[in-house]
Amino acid sequence: MLTAQQLFNLGLSNERKGAIDRALHFYSSIIVSWPQEIAPYHRLSVIALQRGDPALALAWTDKAIAVNDGLVEIWNNRALALAELKRYEEARESFEKAIAIRADNWEAYYNMGRMLLVQKRFSEAEPAMRRAAELDPYSAPTFNNLGLLLHELYRYEEACAAYDRAIELVPDYLEATSNRAASLYCWHRLPEAVAAYQRALTLAPENAGVHFSLASVLMSQGDLAQGFQEYEWRWKMGDWPKLRNYPTQRLWNGEPLNGQTLLVWHEQGLGDTIQFIRFIHDLAKQNCELIVEVQRELYRLLLASFSLPNVRLVNSGTRHSDFDLHLPMMSLPRLLEIRYDSFRPFKPYLRPRGNEIDEWRRKLKAMTPAPNRKKKRIGIVWAGNREHPSDAIRSIPWETFAPIVNVNKKRFQFFSLQPGNHFEDADVIDLGDALRDFAVTAAIIANLDLVISVDTSIAHLSGALGKRVWVMLFHTPDWRWKIDEERTPWYSSMSLFSQKRPGVWEDVITEINEMLALE
Repeated sequence: MLTAQQLFNLGLSNERKGAIDRALHFYSSIIVSWPQEIAPYHRLSVIALQRGDPALALAWTDKAIAVNDGLVEIWNNRALALAELKRYEEARESFEKAIAIRADNWEAYYNMGRMLLVQKRFSEAEPAMRRAAELDPYSAPTFNNLGLLLHELYRYEEACAAYDRAIELVPDYLEATSNRAASLYCWHRLPEAVAAYQRALTLAPENAGVHFSLASVLMSQGDLAQGFQEYEWRWKMGDWPKLRNYPTQRLWNGEPLNGQTLLVWHEQGLGDTIQFIRFIHDLAKQNCELIVEVQRELYRLLLASFSLPNVRLVNSGTRHSDFDLHLPMMSLPRLLEIRYDSFRPFKPYLRPRGNEIDEWRRKLKAMTPAPNRKKKRIGIVWAGNREHPSDAIRSIPWETFAPIVNVNKKRFQFFSLQPGNHFEDADVIDLGDALRDFAVTAAIIANLDLVISVDTSIAHLSGALGKRVWVMLFHTPDWRWKIDEERTPWYSSMSLFSQKRPGVWEDVITEINEMLALE
């Protein structure tokens, strides 16, 4: 009969060869005959984690701890299993138990730091990851993860230093090279960011995410030509919607249309459609027929705004067959060769319906308290779509935004334009429930004197209507607003207010209050 050690060695040998089922057999045999042997519990928990079964891994670690609670590897595995199960506080306790057993436990510090990073608890993750870096100064992943959390804390220079160390250790470290470029971008060192992304592309020429990120930096610099070229890589990103594939119609490549029918379809958010639909006017000058598919929320407004004889607007979801070519809307600037140096001033290109403007003139007057009816009207939007990947940096908590209302309520009447929002403030009239589509929203905005908004579709709508709009932006805003700009060629009625310090809105609030004092 084989001993426990011999069985364990067989299990370990098969595990290393990839014969996992045979390894499981040997480990299980040990437990049956020698249940006090802790080593097979550890290997079984490792295999369960590798197979994506954290619940089973947790069960094996708990059985091991019942035998001996002093093995640091078991507590590490238990913490990893709990983290996979999103039982984060219990996981942290297990990491700390592992550290209590062995203070120089690099694995526990590193994995706890990564877990806290996933939880977006960046300040708490930093000491754990720094300790991991002290314990193993030659671990490139540790410095890469340290850079990630420092970036999230807006400490871009320190993040770049961490990435530099990771790249020093592993010169072809693609992730660290790309992450460093992102931090350089947010540090407003754009030429260096471009160079860093180009370096990443020498390591992975077909990496769609790097190409897409490079597009943002190029367009933030004002290079729309090369930027929109790189932007086409969006369709190859794994988390991006798929490019439509029609069985008999191909993508338009910019060649003369010669009387053909082109379907232009929306692809991203409402604000993107509002911004880019302006180019339909240029496209319609060609010898062609256009079918333009837009979101349902925009359909009535755009139907009232576009009266071109060769343009037919349709609702999203409409089945199409009567067209020859198709194109996603945000590829239009590339094919039309749009450049900032050739931008002509855009006149307002969206028009509310006249009857709805009159209707809302009466409604706004009726819902405004009599003492406030002679005050200027300001629409406010402090938060965007919560599902948007950048919502955390572009939306503002009401408590932070509120001083704009509190300081200026004696001189202005404020209206909330947060769609579907149930908002209660004595100094703000809530219109959220009334905003059933953008035709209604446009009619309301037409009756306001000013809109103050974060970077949302309402900001785009106000600009496209030619309404004065002040847009509050993160320190490194979306590419279309560039960096540290106060005006934008996209909308002549728009003013930009960017954070002076990353994540700090108070300076923007102060600047807006100073501007309102001059109104």
